Amino acid sequence: LVMLLLLVPFILWDLAAYLMRRRGDRDPARRERLLRHFTEEELVAGRHHVSMHNRLAPISRALFYFYFLALLPGGLGARLEEALLLLLGGHWVLALPAFMLCILLFWTALHLPLDAYRELVIEHDLGLSTTSFELFVADRIKGFFVSWVLASVLAFCVLGLVRALPSSWPIPAAAALLGIGAVLTWISPWFIAPLFNKFTKLQDEALEADLRALVTRAGLKLQFIFVMDASRRSNYLNAYFTGLGNSRRVVLYDTLVKACPPAEILSVVAHELGHWRGRHIAKSFIMSSAGLVLGLLLLKALLGWGPALALLGFSSPDSLVLLVALPFLSTLTGTLTAPLGAALSRRFEREADQAAFELTGDPQAFISLEQRLVRKAQADLLTPKALHRWYASHPLPEDRIAAAQAYSGKRTRSAACPPKSS
Repeated sequence: LVMLLLLVPFILWDLAAYLMRRRGDRDPARRERLLRHFTEEELVAGRHHVSMHNRLAPISRALFYFYFLALLPGGLGARLEEALLLLLGGHWVLALPAFMLCILLFWTALHLPLDAYRELVIEHDLGLSTTSFELFVADRIKGFFVSWVLASVLAFCVLGLVRALPSSWPIPAAAALLGIGAVLTWISPWFIAPLFNKFTKLQDEALEADLRALVTRAGLKLQFIFVMDASRRSNYLNAYFTGLGNSRRVVLYDTLVKACPPAEILSVVAHELGHWRGRHIAKSFIMSSAGLVLGLLLLKALLGWGPALALLGFSSPDSLVLLVALPFLSTLTGTLTAPLGAALSRRFEREADQAAFELTGDPQAFISLEQRLVRKAQADLLTPKALHRWYASHPLPEDRIAAAQAYSGKRTRSAACPPKSS
């Protein structure tokens, strides 16, 4: 009951977010501004898309709260730990992977039907998903085992340090988690991503030459440019940078290569290059590191308070149940800190957009790309401003287009008024 009372503000926020998404932004001035760049049909399609998913939001949030309330104050996690330790002779090192397996199975059993309905019904009906039932099942099986292995490794590091350094574990634990994250970023393009997708060399030699020239202009070195078979799962368009050190590469969705002219592909890659040139990855890493250290220090303080341990359903800080409390508390904290992270992300995205204008010298390609991305994704163009400020990682589409137009106008004025020679 106490936990439920503490969760009331979060539940009320979930309800408010659901109602705001359902209503959408009804500001006529904003609609008029959007209609300068998008059609009425595209606005309607985006609203329909988000409303179909929004109907499932209360169920999804109810499952989230049920899962953690059952495992923590409900005592299911503590009973599971007790049974596994009894079965495995009290060896926590053996019990840990079994514990992680059980709680991941519980999570999957609760959420799999909803995930299947989203992917195989809603997204299929809207023409956005191309995933077959067989591929959906295969992805979930592979994803489950990858998650189990990685979660067990991370959990072993955290719990091992909690047990070995009971008075000073937060900073070493943060360092271990960040180090493992860096290693995973390095090896993922070689060992994890290929489990789910096929990556082939870009066959268009002219486009590859243009992309490499773009990378050179950005002052970066790049070894690989790959095309990913994204069309097996969806019709979404995307491109991204991944990897670390000698695994760094550009990945283009095959849907992007097929649907977009070269100028638009160069624009989306230039945007990603803008993140590298602006050192956004390094800055985000520093921010995340500071947040992780602070979060673990606060968690240690919380776990030193007896009533908090009792409320979370375990008796000592080195209990396996800590591995359930960590994601629960980080999710709740993430809701509170989301506006700060979202604002920082939008700032980085605006800087990356500017870099794309400068690197390509073609803001019109950026505008046509933005319109195509919205159309293909059936994106909601009427997201309420409050939700956008709270959660959105990217600027509004109309604002991104306005920035491209402003850059284009500035270039035109500069070309019309060349500097006078002395």
